[in-house]
Amino acid sequence: MPVDPATLLAFLAACIVIYVIPGPDMAYIAANSLSGGRRGGLLAATGTVVGASIHALAAALGVSAIFAASPVAFEVVRWAGVGYLAWLGWQALRSDGRTEAAGAPPKRPLLIIAKGTAINVLNPKVALFFLAFLPQFADPAAGALTAQLATLGLTFALGGAVWCAGLALVFAWAGGRLGASARVARWRSRITGSLFLTFAGALALGDR
Repeated sequence: MPVDPATLLAFLAACIVIYVIPGPDMAYIAANSLSGGRRGGLLAATGTVVGASIHALAAALGVSAIFAASPVAFEVVRWAGVGYLAWLGWQALRSDGRTEAAGAPPKRPLLIIAKGTAINVLNPKVALFFLAFLPQFADPAAGALTAQLATLGLTFALGGAVWCAGLALVFAWAGGRLGASARVARWRSRITGSLFLTFAGALALGDR
């Protein structure tokens, strides 16, 4: 086994703390769950987990280390992420609730997944996080460091999938309770848009 059970349990405990920290991926899952019901939320969760898995795999293979060593690459991805989050926020504010009724089946499932994936892929701080986080639980003396990092990354992704799916179900339930009135839809869009713009600002103003 690449990672011993005790280390894996400690890693999972640390993951739980990380999962509950609010971020753009959580906002995206909430928005899609409230407007698209369980299916919309689970599609959004799938996208964010795919994005996180890409970063985890990149860290395990050493790609993230190359990326972190290039300030230009970091800045390019960072500003692409800022622009993308700002665009999502603007789209939500501009819609002003003129979207599908709460719980309505999503019209473009693949687009929902792709947007969720992009939210994580275009956040360079996620790459740096995995680069710093995963090696703390790997033991070079045990050998097969890449296999250890890949196992940890997969574990993080699987745990994240469970967490994100749970979030999707909770927010979908909340969306059903709130109903599909125009007033609720307007406030939902305004809050979602404001959150994405806030995350865009935080990514733009934050340092490495």
